[in-house]
Amino acid sequence: MSGPGVRLVCIRCGTESDPAPHGRGCDLCRAAGVPANLRTDYEMPSAGERFVADLTGPLRGTARYRALLPAAPDDDAAAAAAPSPMFAAPRLGAAIGLPRLWIKDESRGLSWSFKDRAAAMAVQHARTLGTEVLVTASTGNAAAATAAHARRAELQAVVVFARGVDPLMAAFVAGYGACVAVAESKRDRWRLVGEAVRRYGWYPMSNYSDPPVGNNPYALDGYKPIAYEMWEQLGRRTPDAVYFPICYGDAIAASRRAFAELVELGLADRMPAHCGGEIYGSLTAALAAGTDTVAAAVVDHPTSATSISSPQSTFQALQAVRDSSGAVHTVGEDEIAESVALAARCEGVLLENAAAAGLAALRAHRTRGLLPADTEVVLVASSTGLKSLGGRLDRPLDAPEVDDVSALQALTREQEEHRR
Repeated sequence: MSGPGVRLVCIRCGTESDPAPHGRGCDLCRAAGVPANLRTDYEMPSAGERFVADLTGPLRGTARYRALLPAAPDDDAAAAAAPSPMFAAPRLGAAIGLPRLWIKDESRGLSWSFKDRAAAMAVQHARTLGTEVLVTASTGNAAAATAAHARRAELQAVVVFARGVDPLMAAFVAGYGACVAVAESKRDRWRLVGEAVRRYGWYPMSNYSDPPVGNNPYALDGYKPIAYEMWEQLGRRTPDAVYFPICYGDAIAASRRAFAELVELGLADRMPAHCGGEIYGSLTAALAAGTDTVAAAVVDHPTSATSISSPQSTFQALQAVRDSSGAVHTVGEDEIAESVALAARCEGVLLENAAAAGLAALRAHRTRGLLPADTEVVLVASSTGLKSLGGRLDRPLDAPEVDDVSALQALTREQEEHRR
């Protein structure tokens, strides 16, 4: 059971559910053919009153938001050195035509991605339950975050990859000392994780449902402070739009929920549009069809954005976009590569290929006229580009050889002219 005053309810039908941490979602909605996740439900208005009081108290970091989280945060564990930095991006904004652009840098945590947020919260919740084994099915970032935070908390992490996992990410996860196994397919890893949760009571750190619904709601709440921090870093203002990379939509759903709580408490006057980029188009199709069902898309090409490579998103992601009047763009490989290069050139920010999907969507929406030039946007840089360098490791260095400083100066001038 979670902390006092926290229930789990369906995000679609509102039915209360089993409060144990699990990834089934709502049994009623799944039976009706519309798989939907659960969410935490706090005892308002008392939780809200504590939340407001903590904003003006002595607490720092994620602990400031403890009243609307399922377990007391351990900021020493550094899910991210909260708050994660948010800075103006004037050169990138000028290149896109959006001068009021901010970057929320989520690459500063233990494993260098926003998955650290969910992992840190889930570890704390697992501790309150006395659970000692954490299990995840992941292509990389969730696995790394689980392994890192489990190690720090002296819990055991079990990671189930699917065959063909990126070897760089696999080595990264193994470096934390996690128990790593490989299943034949993504569906097989979900099956194994689900059975481990049911049979052994291991704590689920990722989606394991098929069709997917998203992470268990207690872990998902770990992302909510990203939105609270945005609001505070903007001087307690709401941006016009926030952009995320989207797979199962855990972070975008949690952000939408956090802003809704700020509105409910009278701390914000509106909800920002929640937008993002996906790879294969399942959300795009569901939005166009006006349905609650997010069907699997056709995997018609390989992608370098392996962290968000699922062909099927979730109702929680659809809800976050639809209810906030947001938009989604299906991102191509050229757009990812161009966005990685643009962020590095303009702001010195190296994005993971998956993280660049949010920027690619932002650029596409601006080009299509969906965002007026005065729109204030926060781009969530979800992970470091170091995680996307595996494909380059076997390539020889493509650089000219120099033997004197004049040649080095000439090379420098040539590169500067090319940059201009």
